[in-house]
Amino acid sequence: MIRLFLLQVCFFALIGCGVRAPQVHYLESSVTQSTPEAVAMEIEFEVSNNNDEPLQLTLFDYTVSVDGNIVYRGKHSAQQTVPTATAVTSKIPAVIQRNQILGLQNATWRLSGLLGYIPPKEFTKTLLKSGIWKPTTQVHAHGSFQIPSFD
Repeated sequence: MIRLFLLQVCFFALIGCGVRAPQVHYLESSVTQSTPEAVAMEIEFEVSNNNDEPLQLTLFDYTVSVDGNIVYRGKHSAQQTVPTATAVTSKIPAVIQRNQILGLQNATWRLSGLLGYIPPKEFTKTLLKSGIWKPTTQVHAHGSFQIPSFD
């Protein structure tokens, strides 16, 4: 009986999980603020939905590194819905403490993380609510910027 139940759960999970993950593409970044303590950035992505139904985005969970050293860990609420066959833009923040980039005139950074989303099918929503399945897609970006003065 238990085997039959587990087989049914797996079968429905495979059918319900037929949703394609959103595609995330890095667009640009900009320095938004510079203080004696830190440099703030904003990193912009385009998120595309190739499904037949809208996808709800939930949370960016990411790290930013400069020259291989992690300088920022962030979680940012996406709280957007990506309509069918459409793309939306989403921006996430990063703050780099100046003591982590001392002596540098330019900073080469790299972002990696995950973007969570809620699939449109009811069964997958049930799996999500139960904690069995948390659908995510990869998020990557990289670039460099001249470290601004703070005077």
